[in-house]
This record gives sequence, structure tokens and C-alpha cells, in this order.
Amino acid sequence: MHPFYLLKRDVLFYPVGRFQYQYLYGAASNGMKKKINVILIVCCSILLLSFFASPALTPHEKLKSYYNSHFVDLSQQLVVLKKSVEQDASEKKIQQNFLAARLSYKGLELFLEYYFELDVAKFNGLAINFIEEEDPTAYQEPQGFQMIETFIYPTYNKEKKKELLRYIDQLLTITNGLSNNNILFNPENFALDAVMEELYRVLALGITGFDSPIAQLSVQEAGASLTSVQFVMETYRESLTAAGVKDYDTIMLLLTGAKNYLRKHNNFNAFDRAAFITNFLNPLCTRIGAAKTMSGFSDNPMRYSLIRKTGQLFKASSLNRDRYLYDDTINDVRIQLGKKIFYDPLLSANGKRACAGCHQPGKSFTDGLPKALQADEHGTLPRNTPSLWNAALQMNLFYDSRQKRLDDVVMEVLSNDKEMNMGADKAAEKLNANAAYVSLFKVAYPTHDSIVTERKIGNAIAMYIRSLISYNSRFDKYMRGEKTAMRAGEIKGFNLFMGKAKCATCHYVPLFNGSKPPTYYYQESEVLGVPATTDTAHAVLDADPGRGPVLNLDFMNHAFKTPTLRNIALSAPYMHNGIYKTLEEVIDFYDRGGGLGLGIPIPNQTLPGDKLQLTQKEKIQLKAFLLALTDTSGAPQLVPINKKSATAQ
Repeated sequence: MHPFYLLKRDVLFYPVGRFQYQYLYGAASNGMKKKINVILIVCCSILLLSFFASPALTPHEKLKSYYNSHFVDLSQQLVVLKKSVEQDASEKKIQQNFLAARLSYKGLELFLEYYFELDVAKFNGLAINFIEEEDPTAYQEPQGFQMIETFIYPTYNKEKKKELLRYIDQLLTITNGLSNNNILFNPENFALDAVMEELYRVLALGITGFDSPIAQLSVQEAGASLTSVQFVMETYRESLTAAGVKDYDTIMLLLTGAKNYLRKHNNFNAFDRAAFITNFLNPLCTRIGAAKTMSGFSDNPMRYSLIRKTGQLFKASSLNRDRYLYDDTINDVRIQLGKKIFYDPLLSANGKRACAGCHQPGKSFTDGLPKALQADEHGTLPRNTPSLWNAALQMNLFYDSRQKRLDDVVMEVLSNDKEMNMGADKAAEKLNANAAYVSLFKVAYPTHDSIVTERKIGNAIAMYIRSLISYNSRFDKYMRGEKTAMRAGEIKGFNLFMGKAKCATCHYVPLFNGSKPPTYYYQESEVLGVPATTDTAHAVLDADPGRGPVLNLDFMNHAFKTPTLRNIALSAPYMHNGIYKTLEEVIDFYDRGGGLGLGIPIPNQTLPGDKLQLTQKEKIQLKAFLLALTDTSGAPQLVPINKKSATAQ
């Protein structure tokens, strides 16, 4: 192999050619290794200087050159993979060629995910039938790298060679098509916004094994992703330093350090994600976010995001709490009015039930029952009562995601004859007959008429629910730099959560629900195969169809919204049907492989049916971490409402 070709690939296009480099390097003597390292450093420096010193290349041109070169390389790597399959190469060789293609793709991921979002699923979509929740009509069949992975990991299935080649050809066609349409690639305006998203993606998806569930190549792939970040930051060196960014050199050192850490610690299960996040990713997000703001790089207004791309994910100030407010007005007076109504049984038909009856603060705003009692206190509702913590941070509401607005959720509950059994219209009549409430509504809604309406009631209660933000647990404090906030066992539990236990591939950090990174804008649903009873010897699927009827899609039958795990210590029992009383039972269910692992024949299960092989000690550590997510400090205190306390509308 020509040394320049090797250097070019390892520096500018790392780590596409990493395996070839490892073979050359590994065979050398110690003295030769030192010489190779010196040659590498000198040549790399010359190459980088020559590349970036050219006055003819603008940042825009540099990014386009990177984009074009990587697409050429990706196409070449896919051709090599195809040939190795056609020629019946060894399993090891095919897997190495697959990894080379994956690493090449990861070098493009930053740009593809941001500028060609609609095409990404064709490259790296799930290996199952799925839909994007933000557009339920966008049904997507499995294709791309994750589908190819199922043929060659954990062992190569030669009997499905023709089918494998079909998927590789499909991916080649897409790759060649996009590489010939780079006129659509316009990176300059939002380059650092794309960088922030890639950092979030590496943290919340990349190192968890989300898109490498079988091969578990995530740690190596994260290095390729960070190389693309490094390239963008190097491209804008002059404009960033000219804007007064003083952390530029620190940023580049952190990126180099992060990549070195990934190279030295590339075992998926043993990888210390807590250390990698706190030592590298969080500081990078903080500094690049600040650099982005200082240098005037704007957010893309077309990419809605729940978390502001200006700093690390775990800071409460990063949350865009009003993202799902839908241009409404929130203020303390409406929150206080909503809280008063929330605890008042006046809204129920029998005058005995308040919202707080089923959503009790001490139980994470649930009721502690498998399923809530109906209004008549004889029967039960179909599903477990969900927590209200961080409901404001969710686009999809109810277990089947049938509602989008908290106001509409409140209206539906008021009208349900098995819940409040009142109807919003009758609730309005009751409150209009109550002089004290009429006065309070006038203060809270001064620009409206004096009549208490259905919409105002729903809005006021929704405003109170929106104030219930849990984002200051011991885990959050640890991630913000308080190293003593978590114990060693809890940190190990977090690493299990993010790795071997695969929890984070559905309960995404930092929200720990199904809001998908890096924008966290919409929530996913999963088919877990939850049983109807705890009888594991004769497990039977729970009959609840979940999201399927809402979307009228059979493969979404028994799918339910992924709920938050924040305050999970207080919200037992668990699952949509309240079947499990303890966290130990829940962990055991996942460890067995969900419904499939229990022997339930459910072909559309999205949870892998393989056993996790968690040890008893690991289960204890995992639970310890989950308990560290407890935080109830965000609930507002009830204070008197008066005109003086009303804020401007």
C-alpha cells in the first residue's frame, strides 16, 4: 500500500482505512513503529497544512470537497464489500470490509443526517419495518447498513448471499445517486449547528449501539464521527478565532483526546461511557456551543429541536420548555390557577375526584395502582396511570400517542365518563357558578372575556402540568461536574444502561424517554411483547393493541410510547398494564428478551429477543442508577393568586 494513500485515508478520512493500517503497524518492530509514527506526524502535518493553506479554497469549497471525497470512498468500500461476498471470502474478511464501509459512512453522517435527512433511513435505517412518528405516513422498509449487518453478524449467513448482495446493490445505488447530486449540499449557513447535532448523536445514539445492535461497532464508529466534527472545526478556524473564540485550541485538543480514548478503549461492553461523556463530550458541547453563539452561526429554523444546541445536554437551561406550547402564553398566575383546579374535586361529576386523585405528587404523579379506578370506583381503566413529570417535554401524549397537546389531553379526561365523568362544558358551568373561581380566571386571563370557558379550564390545568419539570437529579448533578453526586455502583449502572443492557437505545439520554436524539422533537413507540400476567412459564401477550389502531398499521399493534424513566423509583407499578410491581421484575423482563424471550410469538417486536446475559450484580447496579434519576424539586408551591401577581400577557 502506498504510504501517502495510507496517510491520506488515516488523517483526512480516518478511520476508513484503519484495519489496513493496523496490519502494517502491528507487524512492525518497536523501532520501526517509532519511525512510522514520526513519518506519520510529519506527513500529516504537511498534508493538513497544504490542504488548509490553499487560498483558493473557501470553507464552503473545503466542505464540498470532503463530502465528494467521502462519497467516492464510501462507494469504493461498498464495491469491495460486494466483491468479498461474491467471491465467498472468509467471514472475517467480509466483516472487516463491512466495518470499513460503515466507518466511511460515519465520516459522512454529520452531513447526511443534517442536510439529507429524508435519505438517511436508506443508508442507516432500522432493520425492521418502521415509521417516523413526526410523519406516520412515511412508512419505511428495512434497508441499508443495519439490514446488511443482520446477514453477517454475529456470523455470516452464506445461505442468504443473494439477498445480502441485493441490499448491498441497493445501498450502492443510493450512494452513487447522492454523490452525483452534491449541488443540494449547501453546508455553510448551519455548519456548527450540524456539528452540535453530531455531538449529541454520538453521545445519545452512537456510543449506545443504537445503529450497530449486533456487530457492536459503535465505539470505533464514534471516532469516525468525531473526525468529521474535527474537519468542520478546522475548516472554520479563521472565522472562529476572528470572532473571538478563545477555546478553539482546547476544542481541537479535546477532539484529539476523545478519538485517542476511543481507540484505546474500544470494547463495547467495557467502555466507560460516563468518563467519556464527562471528560470529552460534555466539554466539547459546552465549548463548541459557546463558539457557535459567539461566531454568529445560526440554528436552522426548519430543524425543530427540544434541546437548544448551545451547550451540553444535561443543563436544565438547555431545555426548550415552551417547544410544545404552540404559541400560547404561560405565566405563573395560570400555573397557580391550574394547580388549584388540579387538586379540586369540583370538576368531577360526583364531586369526589380531583386530577390529583389519579396523579399523586408523592407517587410521581401516578396512583400506585396497576390500572386506575374508574369514576364509579368499581371497574378499572384500560391502562396504567402515566407520570406527569416532564409531560411538557413530550410531543406525543397517552400510551398510544393519540394526542399532541396537553390542553386536549385534559379536555379528553374531563369528558371521559370513566374518568372525571363531567364533560368540559359542565365543568365550565360549575366554575362559572363559583364567584371565587370567576375572579381567579379574570386575573389569569385578563385580555379574554370574564366567562370561564372549557378551553380556559383545559389550558390552566395544562399550564400547571407544564411546570412539572424534573431535571435536577443526582445523575444530572454528576453530569454537570459534581463528581460526588453519584456512587461507583450507580456509575457502573449508567454504563450498563448505555451499553450492555441496551436501555439507552429506546430510553434516550438525557430525557430518558422515547424522544429521539439529536433534536428530541418527537417520540418513538416500541413493541416489547408485554405479557398479560407475570406467569413466565405460560406467558401470554397482553391484548391491548396500543398504537396500531391509532395509525391503522398492523406492524404497530402492541406498540406503546416509550415513557420517561425519571422518577421511576416513585412510579410503580410499571408497563402500560401495570403488570410489574418492582424494578427487579422489569429488569428481568428485558434481560430475558421481552415477549419473544418469554416465548410469546410476536413477529413485530422491536425489542431484540436475545437475552442480555446480565449478572445479578449488574442488575443491582442498573437499578441503583435508575434510582439516581429521582428528582421532585421542580413542583411549584401553591401561592395565593391576585392581580398584583399577574404577569404581562
